[in-house]
Amino acid sequence: MAVVLVLGVFLGTGVAAAADVEMGRKTVQSAVDEGIATFVGKKLPLPERASRLDGLLRRYVDPSMLSASLLGRYWGKISEDEQKAFTELFVRYLVTSYVGILGRAEPGTTLKVTSGTDLGGRVKVQSVAMLPSQPGEPIPVEWEVANAPDGHPVIMDLTAQGVSLIRAMKDDFASVLRSSGGKVQPLMEALQRKIESNEKENAALAG
Repeated sequence: MAVVLVLGVFLGTGVAAAADVEMGRKTVQSAVDEGIATFVGKKLPLPERASRLDGLLRRYVDPSMLSASLLGRYWGKISEDEQKAFTELFVRYLVTSYVGILGRAEPGTTLKVTSGTDLGGRVKVQSVAMLPSQPGEPIPVEWEVANAPDGHPVIMDLTAQGVSLIRAMKDDFASVLRSSGGKVQPLMEALQRKIESNEKENAALAG
Protein backbone atom coordinates (compact mmCIF):
# COMPACT_ATOMS: atom_id res chain seq x y z
CA MET A 1 0.00 0.00 0.00
CA ALA A 2 2.89 2.38 0.64
CA VAL A 3 3.98 2.05 -2.96
CA VAL A 4 0.57 2.74 -4.46
CA LEU A 5 0.03 5.63 -2.07
CA VAL A 6 3.29 7.21 -3.16
CA LEU A 7 2.56 6.55 -6.84
CA GLY A 8 -0.92 7.95 -6.47
CA VAL A 9 -0.08 11.17 -4.75
CA PHE A 10 2.94 12.35 -6.76
CA LEU A 11 4.34 12.86 -9.95
CA GLY A 12 8.97 17.01 -19.95
CA THR A 13 12.25 17.47 -19.87
CA GLY A 14 13.29 21.07 -20.77
CA VAL A 15 15.11 22.11 -17.62
CA ALA A 16 15.72 25.82 -17.18
CA ALA A 17 18.65 25.43 -14.78
CA ALA A 18 20.35 22.81 -12.65
CA ALA A 19 18.12 21.75 -9.77
CA ASP A 20 19.40 22.47 -6.27
CA VAL A 21 19.83 19.41 -4.05
CA GLU A 22 18.46 20.97 -0.88
CA MET A 23 15.55 22.53 -2.73
CA GLY A 24 14.82 19.14 -4.30
CA ARG A 25 14.75 17.50 -0.87
CA LYS A 26 12.44 20.19 0.49
CA THR A 27 10.12 19.93 -2.51
CA VAL A 28 9.68 16.19 -2.12
CA GLN A 29 9.15 16.39 1.64
CA SER A 30 6.62 19.19 1.20
CA ALA A 31 4.70 17.23 -1.45
CA VAL A 32 4.68 14.10 0.71
CA ASP A 33 3.63 15.93 3.85
CA GLU A 34 0.80 17.71 2.05
CA GLY A 35 -0.36 14.49 0.43
CA ILE A 36 -0.41 12.57 3.69
CA ALA A 37 -2.13 15.40 5.56
CA THR A 38 -4.76 15.71 2.82
CA PHE A 39 -5.62 12.07 2.20
CA VAL A 40 -4.37 9.62 4.81
CA GLY A 41 -7.04 8.76 7.35
CA LYS A 42 -9.53 11.22 5.81
CA LYS A 43 -12.98 10.18 4.63
CA LEU A 44 -13.46 12.68 1.82
CA PRO A 45 -16.23 12.41 -0.78
CA LEU A 46 -14.93 11.17 -4.14
CA PRO A 47 -15.37 14.50 -6.00
CA GLU A 48 -13.51 16.41 -3.28
CA ARG A 49 -10.75 13.81 -3.20
CA ALA A 50 -10.37 14.08 -6.98
CA SER A 51 -10.29 17.88 -6.86
CA ARG A 52 -7.64 17.91 -4.13
CA LEU A 53 -5.49 15.37 -5.96
CA ASP A 54 -5.71 17.41 -9.15
CA GLY A 55 -4.55 20.49 -7.26
CA LEU A 56 -1.72 18.63 -5.54
CA LEU A 57 -0.42 17.29 -8.83
CA ARG A 58 -0.46 20.70 -10.45
CA ARG A 59 1.45 22.23 -7.52
CA TYR A 60 4.30 19.74 -7.53
CA VAL A 61 4.37 18.48 -11.12
CA ASP A 62 4.51 20.54 -14.33
CA PRO A 63 1.89 18.72 -16.47
CA SER A 64 3.25 20.05 -19.77
CA MET A 65 6.84 19.08 -18.94
CA LEU A 66 5.71 15.65 -17.82
CA SER A 67 3.70 15.14 -21.00
CA ALA A 68 6.68 16.16 -23.13
CA SER A 69 8.86 13.68 -21.26
CA LEU A 70 6.33 10.88 -21.70
CA LEU A 71 5.90 11.39 -25.44
CA GLY A 72 9.60 11.99 -26.06
CA ARG A 73 10.43 12.60 -29.74
CA TYR A 74 6.75 12.46 -30.65
CA TRP A 75 5.97 15.59 -28.59
CA GLY A 76 7.51 17.97 -31.12
CA LYS A 77 5.65 16.29 -33.97
CA ILE A 78 2.15 17.10 -32.72
CA SER A 79 0.41 20.48 -32.84
CA GLU A 80 0.21 22.88 -29.90
CA ASP A 81 -3.51 22.18 -29.59
CA GLU A 82 -2.80 18.44 -29.45
CA GLN A 83 -0.13 19.02 -26.81
CA LYS A 84 -2.57 20.95 -24.62
CA ALA A 85 -5.34 18.38 -25.10
CA PHE A 86 -3.04 15.48 -24.30
CA THR A 87 -1.69 17.22 -21.19
CA GLU A 88 -5.14 17.81 -19.71
CA LEU A 89 -6.26 14.28 -20.56
CA PHE A 90 -3.16 12.84 -18.92
CA VAL A 91 -3.81 14.75 -15.69
CA ARG A 92 -7.36 13.34 -15.65
CA TYR A 93 -5.91 9.88 -16.23
CA LEU A 94 -3.60 10.24 -13.24
CA VAL A 95 -6.37 11.54 -10.99
CA THR A 96 -8.85 8.81 -11.90
CA SER A 97 -6.17 6.13 -11.65
CA TYR A 98 -5.16 6.94 -8.07
CA VAL A 99 -8.00 8.79 -6.36
CA GLY A 100 -9.63 5.52 -5.30
CA ILE A 101 -6.42 4.21 -3.77
CA LEU A 102 -6.04 7.38 -1.71
CA GLY A 103 -9.43 6.75 -0.14
CA ARG A 104 -8.01 3.55 1.31
CA ALA A 105 -4.63 4.92 2.38
CA GLU A 106 -3.42 3.41 5.65
CA PRO A 107 -3.53 5.77 8.66
CA GLY A 108 -0.10 6.23 10.18
CA THR A 109 1.74 5.98 6.85
CA THR A 110 4.88 8.11 6.84
CA LEU A 111 7.60 8.99 4.36
CA LYS A 112 10.84 10.69 5.31
CA VAL A 113 13.35 12.22 2.92
CA THR A 114 16.87 11.09 3.74
CA SER A 115 19.36 12.43 1.18
CA GLY A 116 19.81 13.97 -2.26
CA THR A 117 22.26 13.60 -5.12
CA ASP A 118 23.09 16.05 -7.92
CA LEU A 119 22.64 14.30 -11.27
CA GLY A 120 23.54 17.35 -13.33
CA GLY A 121 20.33 19.09 -14.35
CA ARG A 122 18.25 16.92 -12.06
CA VAL A 123 18.39 15.88 -8.43
CA LYS A 124 17.78 12.37 -7.15
CA VAL A 125 16.11 12.40 -3.75
CA GLN A 126 16.14 9.31 -1.54
CA SER A 127 13.37 8.67 0.98
CA VAL A 128 11.93 5.88 3.12
CA ALA A 129 8.24 5.01 3.45
CA MET A 130 6.86 3.22 6.51
CA LEU A 131 3.52 1.46 6.93
CA PRO A 132 1.93 0.69 10.30
CA SER A 133 0.99 -2.74 8.94
CA GLN A 134 4.65 -3.42 8.08
CA PRO A 135 6.64 -2.09 11.06
CA GLY A 136 10.37 -2.54 10.68
CA GLU A 137 10.08 -2.94 6.90
CA PRO A 138 11.09 0.42 5.39
CA ILE A 139 10.35 0.87 1.69
CA PRO A 140 12.95 2.89 -0.23
CA VAL A 141 11.50 5.43 -2.66
CA GLU A 142 13.60 7.55 -5.05
CA TRP A 143 12.43 10.75 -6.69
CA GLU A 144 13.77 12.90 -9.53
CA VAL A 145 13.37 16.67 -9.29
CA ALA A 146 14.18 19.27 -11.96
CA ASN A 147 13.50 22.95 -12.50
CA ALA A 148 10.56 24.12 -14.60
CA PRO A 149 11.27 26.86 -17.18
CA ASP A 150 10.32 29.51 -14.61
CA GLY A 151 12.85 28.06 -12.15
CA HIS A 152 10.61 26.38 -9.58
CA PRO A 153 11.37 22.73 -8.73
CA VAL A 154 9.02 20.02 -9.98
CA ILE A 155 8.86 16.27 -9.42
CA MET A 156 9.66 14.40 -12.63
CA ASP A 157 9.59 10.76 -11.59
CA LEU A 158 9.62 8.38 -8.66
CA THR A 159 10.81 4.82 -8.28
CA ALA A 160 9.41 2.50 -5.60
CA GLN A 161 10.52 -1.11 -5.18
CA GLY A 162 12.45 -0.83 -8.43
CA VAL A 163 9.47 0.41 -10.46
CA SER A 164 9.76 3.80 -12.17
CA LEU A 165 6.31 5.31 -12.65
CA ILE A 166 7.22 7.54 -15.59
CA ARG A 167 9.54 5.09 -17.34
CA ALA A 168 6.83 2.42 -17.32
CA MET A 169 4.23 4.82 -18.74
CA LYS A 170 6.66 6.14 -21.34
CA ASP A 171 7.29 2.62 -22.65
CA ASP A 172 3.55 1.91 -22.85
CA PHE A 173 2.77 5.19 -24.59
CA ALA A 174 5.66 4.78 -27.06
CA SER A 175 4.30 1.37 -28.06
CA VAL A 176 0.91 2.88 -28.93
CA LEU A 177 2.50 5.79 -30.79
CA ARG A 178 4.70 3.49 -32.86
CA SER A 179 1.75 1.34 -33.85
CA SER A 180 -0.21 4.44 -34.92
CA GLY A 181 2.60 5.93 -36.98
CA GLY A 182 3.26 8.67 -34.41
CA LYS A 183 -0.33 9.92 -34.31
CA VAL A 184 -1.39 10.96 -30.82
CA GLN A 185 -5.15 10.54 -31.30
CA PRO A 186 -5.20 6.74 -30.79
CA LEU A 187 -3.25 7.20 -27.54
CA MET A 188 -5.68 9.87 -26.36
CA GLU A 189 -8.62 7.62 -27.21
CA ALA A 190 -7.03 4.80 -25.19
CA LEU A 191 -6.52 7.17 -22.24
CA GLN A 192 -10.13 8.35 -22.49
CA ARG A 193 -11.38 4.76 -22.37
CA LYS A 194 -9.22 4.10 -19.32
CA ILE A 195 -10.49 7.27 -17.63
CA GLU A 196 -14.10 6.20 -18.19
CA SER A 197 -13.35 2.75 -16.81
CA ASN A 198 -11.59 4.27 -13.78
CA GLU A 199 -14.51 6.61 -13.10
CA LYS A 200 -17.00 3.74 -13.09
CA GLU A 201 -14.84 1.71 -10.77
CA ASN A 202 -14.23 4.64 -8.42
CA ALA A 203 -17.94 5.47 -8.28
CA ALA A 204 -18.82 1.85 -7.47
CA LEU A 205 -16.27 1.72 -4.66
CA ALA A 206 -17.40 5.07 -3.28
CA GLY A 207 -21.04 4.00 -3.35
